[in-house]
Amino acid sequence: MNQIEQYCKNILNELNPTYDFDNTLRRAFKDVIKYLNEFPDKISNRSKKNPINPATKDGISQLAITYFNAFYSPTIPKTPTTVPDEMVSVIMETVFGYSKKQIEEIKITHQQSMACENAVGSLLERYLDSVLRPNGWAWCCGDFVKAIDFIKYEDGVWYELQIKNRDNSENSSSSAIREGTNIHKWFRTKSRTGETMWNNVPKPMQSLGLSEDGFKKFVEQYLKANINLGKGN
Repeated sequence: MNQIEQYCKNILNELNPTYDFDNTLRRAFKDVIKYLNEFPDKISNRSKKNPINPATKDGISQLAITYFNAFYSPTIPKTPTTVPDEMVSVIMETVFGYSKKQIEEIKITHQQSMACENAVGSLLERYLDSVLRPNGWAWCCGDFVKAIDFIKYEDGVWYELQIKNRDNSENSSSSAIREGTNIHKWFRTKSRTGETMWNNVPKPMQSLGLSEDGFKKFVEQYLKANINLGKGN
C-alpha cells in the first residue's frame, strides 16, 4: 500500500461513523483520488491561491468531505426563490388570453416544473451510479473533476465518461474541454424528438440492464425515500 492509499484508508475510516458507506463507495472514492494523482490537471480547483493537492492527506481530506457531502445530499427539487418577471404575465394575458387567476397558477406550476427539470440530470447520475458502481465504476460526484462524471480503471487504462441528460444541454466551453482528449460522451434524450438513447450507451456500460424504465423506477423510489430529507418549499 502506497502513501496515498494509506491516506485514503485513514480518512475513510475517520469519516465512516458519519457517513456509513459500503465497500463499493470506498473503492469508488479511492479510484477518483488515484485518477486525480495520475492526471492532476483534471482537478477543478476553485481557489488559485490554495489549490487542492490530491497527493497530500489534507488535500484528500478536503476532497473526501466534498465528495461524500455531495453523495449524501439528497437530490430533491426545490421551488426557486426568485421572483418571476411580471412582464411575462402581461404578455401571457395579452397574447394568449389567460386570466390573472390562471397566470398566478401557471407561475407556480412553471417554477415547480423548472425545479424538477433541473433535478433530472443529477438523478440520472445517481441512477447510473446505482448500476455502474457495483460493476467497478466510480462516480465523480462533488463537481471537482473537470468534464468527467464517471471513470473506470480496467486493464491499465482509464475509461472517462461525461453524461448529459439531453443532446442540447452542453455549452460550447464544456464541449471544448473534451477536444483532444479520450473523454467519451453520452446523453439520455434527443431534445427535438424525445427519443432515448439507452440502446446506444458506451460499450463498457452495455449488458448492465440500463433502461428508461429502470431510470423511472429508480427516480420514483429515490424521491419517496428522500423527499422528507430535502423537500423544498
